[in-house]
Amino acid sequence: MKQILTFFTLLSIVFLFMGSPVQGSQQNIIDISGTISESNQLFDLENIKPGDWADRELIISNKRNNDITYDIEIAYEDGSKMFYDALFLEIKSAGNQLYYDKLANFTTIKDLTLAANEEEILEMQLTFPPESGNEFQGLTTKATITIISQDDIDEESSTFTISTDSQSMDNDSFLPATATFAFNFLIIGLALLLVGSIIYLIIKKKKIA
Repeated sequence: MKQILTFFTLLSIVFLFMGSPVQGSQQNIIDISGTISESNQLFDLENIKPGDWADRELIISNKRNNDITYDIEIAYEDGSKMFYDALFLEIKSAGNQLYYDKLANFTTIKDLTLAANEEEILEMQLTFPPESGNEFQGLTTKATITIISQDDIDEESSTFTISTDSQSMDNDSFLPATATFAFNFLIIGLALLLVGSIIYLIIKKKKIA
């Protein structure tokens, strides 16, 4: 009888442990908010033209009672690689410039530190350079930006989309051929200068005579 009782006691302990799994960390490392659409779009820009830009922000909140670090990664995903390579990105935090260059030159920003229960605002500006020409008309491109956070226990990542399309030729608004205009103005200016110089010399010659 004693053996049967011991057996059932041990069996109960086994079931107790099976029903109570070891609890890991249930709380997210960070919470991310800001100018993000419901479909996780950070930038969703349509019909942009050279010289246009857009500002966005991500608010990174540390939900842990300990310091954490996070990385920022950006990767080309789909569409025109030429358009992607031309776009310019600036990232700032608390007035400090973390990145300021073409999107194509972006490499991972690693080990950004965030203190326990603190938050940080990442200010981002995406620019379509004003010197871009007609070859970008109607192109689209898509990329992803990933925030990877970690502490001594866990690691997690959150991904957002960057989507842009340039103004199409169908809008009857061709991009200005600025180089051609500048060259034409230069020729006209030189011609006027030459004509003016000739007239000046003729008048001067007549006065001397």
